[in-house]
Amino acid sequence: MLPTRTVLKENDLYLVGDAHYAVAEGESGLYRRDTRFLSRYQWQLDGQTPQTLMQHERFPFWLHTQSANANVGYTMRVGLGRDLLVTATEMRDTLTVTRYAGTEPHTLTLELAADFADMFEVRGWPYPSAGREIRTEVTGNGVTFAYTAQDGLEHRAVVQVSPAASWDGQRLSWTMDGEETEIVVSVFPLLADEQPTPGKPDGLAAEYGAVQAGIGHDLQLADPRDARVLAQSAKDLRSLSFQTEQGAFPAAGLPWFVAPFGRDSMIIALMVKDHLPELALTVARYLAAHQGVNDNTVTLEQPGKILHELRVGELTRTGRTPHRPYYATADATPLFVWLVGELSAAHPDLARELRPNWEAALKWCLTDGDPDQDGFIEYTPDSEPGGITNAVWKDSGDSTFTGGDVDVSGHVAVVEVQGYAYAAYLAAARMYRLLGEDALGSEWEARALNLRERFQAAFWWPERGYYVHGLNGDKQPLRVLVSNPAHTLWTGIIPSEFAAQVAKTALSEELWSGWGIRTLGTGEIRYNPVSYHNGSVWPHDTAAAALGMHRYGLNAEATQVARALFDAARAAPDARLSELFAGFVRQDGTPPVPYPAACHPQGWDAAIPLALGHLLT
Repeated sequence: MLPTRTVLKENDLYLVGDAHYAVAEGESGLYRRDTRFLSRYQWQLDGQTPQTLMQHERFPFWLHTQSANANVGYTMRVGLGRDLLVTATEMRDTLTVTRYAGTEPHTLTLELAADFADMFEVRGWPYPSAGREIRTEVTGNGVTFAYTAQDGLEHRAVVQVSPAASWDGQRLSWTMDGEETEIVVSVFPLLADEQPTPGKPDGLAAEYGAVQAGIGHDLQLADPRDARVLAQSAKDLRSLSFQTEQGAFPAAGLPWFVAPFGRDSMIIALMVKDHLPELALTVARYLAAHQGVNDNTVTLEQPGKILHELRVGELTRTGRTPHRPYYATADATPLFVWLVGELSAAHPDLARELRPNWEAALKWCLTDGDPDQDGFIEYTPDSEPGGITNAVWKDSGDSTFTGGDVDVSGHVAVVEVQGYAYAAYLAAARMYRLLGEDALGSEWEARALNLRERFQAAFWWPERGYYVHGLNGDKQPLRVLVSNPAHTLWTGIIPSEFAAQVAKTALSEELWSGWGIRTLGTGEIRYNPVSYHNGSVWPHDTAAAALGMHRYGLNAEATQVARALFDAARAAPDARLSELFAGFVRQDGTPPVPYPAACHPQGWDAAIPLALGHLLT
């Protein structure tokens, strides 16, 4: 894993680099559509890595740097100005090399390599690689790497340069004897019969300006430090998006999750629907278009079920992963109905347009989604050897366990999923009434209220004034102090007379770190502040709690939580929230402790400033 990871992205093309944006080790590379096209991209001046003096990300797709010869000391001999841009079709690198001292020529080299590795291989998944035959062709204006995948799909990394360079099998090189030389390198990652198409960075820059202007019109924050967090949020949401037939769809996070995700995208959409309605509409329509229609024990597809993840790399296309798409999630389907219902309030025609889809999703909730027919939506951890153990947002294998420290088994019902179902059933009631079908509306409203009553009886934990994590397969409550009940406030399933106590417990010392709500209480047996789901703080989980507190009129508590999350972003050099951070207690004058493998930026967290900004106005 790279100790410092940098990313530039546009659409489905993105560069993952080291601290200096070089592709030289580990997972770094130039990626497109779940494939690493370039596994090496590194500049050297006279055989040494240039010394970086300044680097500035103008936009999420545009890096500007100023460098000098290695060991620059007190006097620079050679300066390098650089603009590195990643557009939807091209990575373009423009270097201006200026000689400030001496008269000797200098040599600039660009080391290049391509491996066309599948994303899952790069991430270390245990798939044996048969070895790829990479073809290299020297052209009149550069070099092209090519590979034919096992399913016959052609991949090419076309590298074009100006002025011409020599190629020695590993690197391009230029010898410069003038005072100033401009070198332009364009890389085009191509599939099948695609042809090189230059990008349009000026148009992209204008798009970013328009997005930020729109957000500034909708939401204004008085403190410039908060405004900077909000501006970064808007940029990141634009950057994370990639084009689909339905429109721009938000990626879950960089670098590994530039792909359609069900749960992630719908939580993003619910958080930003009032500010970025087109993005939210795209999420609903895209997921409807890829809704399950058949039963498949490999991909876990079921009629009406909403996908978890869709991939298009070689391993998926050739059947070695189930992500085509993969439906291993219990919560995406009720989230879908909730989202469509929320959007239909402002876009009434959507309820009619997607009616077959949300009705199929409701049917799944009552049938396959409730395998033991007890009225709760469940998943079964041991149903898929080698797959996702816990098919909810806390999807790590050790995140859901009994008070006696035993992993869950059987048909497991976790607390927030029942909240999503409640919100979905009320959304269905509203949509049926919108369509003039009041009787069906009343039926689904009654179902929602019945679920609420049964939920209260089964999940309430009176000794803690809180709710249990869930019900194990034996229907015994999981009496473990976790963040999930506070998150569940967002859905409205918790009766109003219990909401204040839930907020109080969530903000107690066991769960509240000062930066957010810990995923697991400090007194629990598996607590570890640097864990994925057992003591870390996930900002989106905390933000959902804040939205829930606000929903119940607990405005002081909601503002406290929102303030902490904005403070965490303000403490970061780039004004971004990370996917998660460690659950250590907040200390004055120090930032949150980062989690080493967190996505950055991440879709949920890019949405948070938009979702919570109104609490700080």
